[in-house]
Amino acid sequence: MKTNDMTTKRMVIFLSIVFGILYIPWIVGILIPELGAAIYTVISFPAVFMGTPAFAVFVTRKLTRDTTPFCFSTKVLKDKKAFLFSALVPGAVIFLGAVVFFLIFPEDLDFQGRYISETYGAFGAPQDIELTVGSMLLMGVIVYIISAAAFPIWYIALGEDIGWQGYMLPLLCQKMSTKHAVIVNGALWGLAHAPLVYYGMNYGTDYFGAPYTGILMMIFVLIVMEVWLAYITLRTKNCMYAAIIHGVCDIIGEAGAWVSLSTKSSLLGPLPTGIIGLSFFFIGAVLLFPKLPCCSDAEQADS
Repeated sequence: MKTNDMTTKRMVIFLSIVFGILYIPWIVGILIPELGAAIYTVISFPAVFMGTPAFAVFVTRKLTRDTTPFCFSTKVLKDKKAFLFSALVPGAVIFLGAVVFFLIFPEDLDFQGRYISETYGAFGAPQDIELTVGSMLLMGVIVYIISAAAFPIWYIALGEDIGWQGYMLPLLCQKMSTKHAVIVNGALWGLAHAPLVYYGMNYGTDYFGAPYTGILMMIFVLIVMEVWLAYITLRTKNCMYAAIIHGVCDIIGEAGAWVSLSTKSSLLGPLPTGIIGLSFFFIGAVLLFPKLPCCSDAEQADS
């Protein structure tokens, strides 16, 4: 089989597995609404949702006898610049996005910490909390530091990044230019999140155009994130750095919700899945996009 045909076959198998596992239950849930809650519980479980792309890679490589080297290594400290970039820069710009949201909507700040009490009360969080702007900023800085060092979260996120950054992105790069491949990969990754957004993840259910505007917004968010992840993966040939960025975003991205009264549309923020919360992360993606490394021999020859 020609290389180009094999590349297409591998992409089809990978995508069929990922979307089959996530979309078939979703379709069943749409047809039988009373099963929706149970289906959401199953497909949103980290081992299922984040593990599915990694599982798809394993099956695809086995079925197609793919023995090409895999761009993954746990030795992230070998490239200290890449490690520091991944661990520190994305978290900082996401934190700034949340700050901008609250500068625009200061009335949305929750000085009583209701979300923290309700969500983490069972884990010892106090029921009576009095916060100040200063203590909120300090809490954000602490979460930022934790997010940069929370290596267990990197490995939870790794299941997705092995699939999308480590496997699908290089395949797409064999079929199109790097920039096109990054946009397509981000859009596909966003579409994989559609069943979760449909059931309320990230945006809830009470916002304009729900759930379809949330699905479209998630696609845009993950195209933006894909630029960051592709940039570091292609530069280092190691998708573990992408998992670090992904893990950082998952942790620091939640911090805004801890101090928000959630009176504004979730399409705005303060999470980085909202347009204002995403603002600085988006600016970073715009700056990185022209600097994306070439990932195909043809592009390298033209550059």
